[in-house]
Amino acid sequence: MKLGTPALMLLLAVWSQAQGTFQWTVTFDGGPQIAPNHILGINYYYEQGIEFAPIGQNGQFTRSGGQPDQTGFPRNGTAYLLAGLGDSLSVSSAFGARFGLVSVDLAEFSTLYQSPLSVQFVGYKLDGSTVTTEFVTDGIIDGAGPLNDFQTFYFDSRFADVTRVEVPTYRWSLDNMVFSNVVPEPSTWALLLLGAALFGQRVFKQK
Repeated sequence: MKLGTPALMLLLAVWSQAQGTFQWTVTFDGGPQIAPNHILGINYYYEQGIEFAPIGQNGQFTRSGGQPDQTGFPRNGTAYLLAGLGDSLSVSSAFGARFGLVSVDLAEFSTLYQSPLSVQFVGYKLDGSTVTTEFVTDGIIDGAGPLNDFQTFYFDSRFADVTRVEVPTYRWSLDNMVFSNVVPEPSTWALLLLGAALFGQRVFKQK
């Protein structure tokens, strides 16, 4: 069977999507808006298809508006998340899809803890297995001063395909979490689209 131009173009588009990857950044600047000099304890946040919640049903985490007027906390000019004593964080897709973690910006909780901090990330796989990594901050924090409070840390390939990520440790500040999609090998939806295109082409030729 000869593949016509429309069907061929669709096949190439689907194959490109199936083989490609894309990345996006959750900046924590979404709604509801929070004033720059405020912090708020919350138990849910959503941005760009990603859900953030505490581990378990009774916990919370904190969202900061950036705090330009409070020198005791880290500052990078934008809103971010932070976790005080007992806080935790769970990260998952709002659609139940797998995803990858690429990088994250981390800082200490406040100038009261000016020492390196180990922040643990636990990734959960579809088969029930887990992967774990720890990032250690530099302990340099001066709030509204001139120093760069946040550092960027990069996840390795083990976090390229997870269903959920948890941050069970506390006393951290977190911003600009970069996600990636899971690369399908031509996936079921791609094959269905191709089949529909070929069927439509055959019906068109019979008319």
